[in-house]
Amino acid sequence: MAIVHVIQENVLGCKTVAFDEHALRRMGERNITEDDVLDVLRHPTRTNLPTQPTRFRYRRTDTAGDWIDVVFERDPTQVVVFSVWRKR
Repeated sequence: MAIVHVIQENVLGCKTVAFDEHALRRMGERNITEDDVLDVLRHPTRTNLPTQPTRFRYRRTDTAGDWIDVVFERDPTQVVVFSVWRKR
């Protein structure tokens, strides 16, 4: 998938957060905002969840037990988000 959207945000020591087509499509389908994704990346309640070998998967769980997962890769300057989903 191709990167189609980049925002200037300092997250996980990187200067930008990029979203590929799949992530943006899933965000729209699942009513997940950029702010939701940034919140997960900045304040995860779980990390090291299973995913592909070069990727990370972070989760943020709220007080009701609902959660959002973000799957991403990170290089020295950019976080690239590949997928997101939620459980309500």
